[in-house]
Amino acid sequence: MNKPVQPKSVTVTLRPEDAFDLGERVARGEFSSIDEALAAELAELNYRRAAELMGGGDRLERFLNELEAETVDPKDYLDANVVFEDLLADLEARAEAAGE
Repeated sequence: MNKPVQPKSVTVTLRPEDAFDLGERVARGEFSSIDEALAAELAELNYRRAAELMGGGDRLERFLNELEAETVDPKDYLDANVVFEDLLADLEARAEAAGE
């Protein structure tokens, strides 16, 4: 069962060209607001990351369809070692970038 998620206000600083691009996309009617545009871009980024972790978009779509039908065991699709190695590499890169 999914619980409703309450929106949380955050401040984001974009590069001028990114802000301009999002504003133009809103002006063209592609999105109704900058908030919607950012949410869509984040959703796309999350989807691409999930597809990468799953070994491709086809595997991700198959997994999501089976998960929705509740006929799948996630461990049959995902190698936990790969996931944790990727997460660790990401955290190490962030720590290095932060000078830690």
